[in-house]
Amino acid sequence: MSMQTIPAFYFDRDKLAALAHEKHAAFLNAKPFQHCVFEDFLPKDVFDLLVREFPGPHDIAWELHGPGRTQWARDKNIAKLGTSDETKFCAFTRHLMGQLNSGTFLAFLEELTGTKGIIPDPSYNHCGLHSTGPGGRLMIHTDVNRHPQGNKFHQYLNLIVYLNPDWKEEYGGHLELWDDKRQPIHRYLPQGNRAVLFNAGTRSLHGHPHPLTCPPDRRRNSLAIYYYLRERPASEDYQGMQKFVHWVPVTAEDHAFGKERTQKALAITQQIAGQIINVPMPLIPFDVPEAFVDQRTNTTPLYFLKDSDWADRDAFGQRNLGTMIRNSGKSAAEFFAAHRPVALLGVTNAKDIESQSYLSCLLDPQGEMHVVRGPGACDLFWVGFLDEILSSIIKPD
Repeated sequence: MSMQTIPAFYFDRDKLAALAHEKHAAFLNAKPFQHCVFEDFLPKDVFDLLVREFPGPHDIAWELHGPGRTQWARDKNIAKLGTSDETKFCAFTRHLMGQLNSGTFLAFLEELTGTKGIIPDPSYNHCGLHSTGPGGRLMIHTDVNRHPQGNKFHQYLNLIVYLNPDWKEEYGGHLELWDDKRQPIHRYLPQGNRAVLFNAGTRSLHGHPHPLTCPPDRRRNSLAIYYYLRERPASEDYQGMQKFVHWVPVTAEDHAFGKERTQKALAITQQIAGQIINVPMPLIPFDVPEAFVDQRTNTTPLYFLKDSDWADRDAFGQRNLGTMIRNSGKSAAEFFAAHRPVALLGVTNAKDIESQSYLSCLLDPQGEMHVVRGPGACDLFWVGFLDEILSSIIKPD
């Protein structure tokens, strides 16, 4: 076996420490969520080598990732491609990715963010190499937790390094960061040797939602790497571990696709109304009262409502959503016009729903499912899209 020789590049600890000090305040105070941007992130010769090595759309066995929850053509010349398989990385790229997971670089991230205990993922699960062609895009979204060991680690940081020399403004592909009102606050051109680091919280809306307008011979290429925490308490930035990607529709096509999926999902809920499905606890992204959990099977029962179960809006609302409805300033009927009850979590006997309180699963007009965790709760906890939730809990025939 012959050995390939590559340049010996390693991050300098002192230079990274100075950069962390320089960027610390900017990262912590950035809006709409914590992030910072690095220009000329890597030495030019390192960047140039990464650009030369980066594979084209037909050079390796890419995975088709696509733009998100919308209609799209499965064309690798257009759609977003990705690979997490390091054996498909070229030699120096594989070395550089290892450096981004090194102890030296993790110490830099901890100094920059002020957060200790940052954990790498050497398997590059759902990150690695990304490439999008002319006409491709990526819908605005917040990330699902991607660690290969599931619930054991919380995704904390995303680092994106752009490998697009001489990328012009008119090519598009800007990384957009949106606020809670779903408005773009920052747009960063994916120009060569620019890197963006951001807090991957449950309100960290990001993407490049508009089709690329670059020439046919150009692609939007990047390296992506994710970092994790063992413990991550709930906060303003992080509601809890996200089990589904939270896509934000922008175009008429996005909205039409989502509406069609929601209508099909609602038809399924009508078919299973009055039934109980036991949901595995690892699929639930929030704490469930111990009384609602079957310790033998590590599941909790989810009862799908019949229309008659909540025909008395006031009684149903008072029993399960009292504080939420009062704080909304709306009547029960008005509240339910915007948040339709679909299911109750914790029901073991349907006869009890008229006398006991449970966790309510509500559907909004966009097909997004939210949970209100009891009559004293005052917040909507986003869970996922109804169709995706049903696909995850209902076994195919």
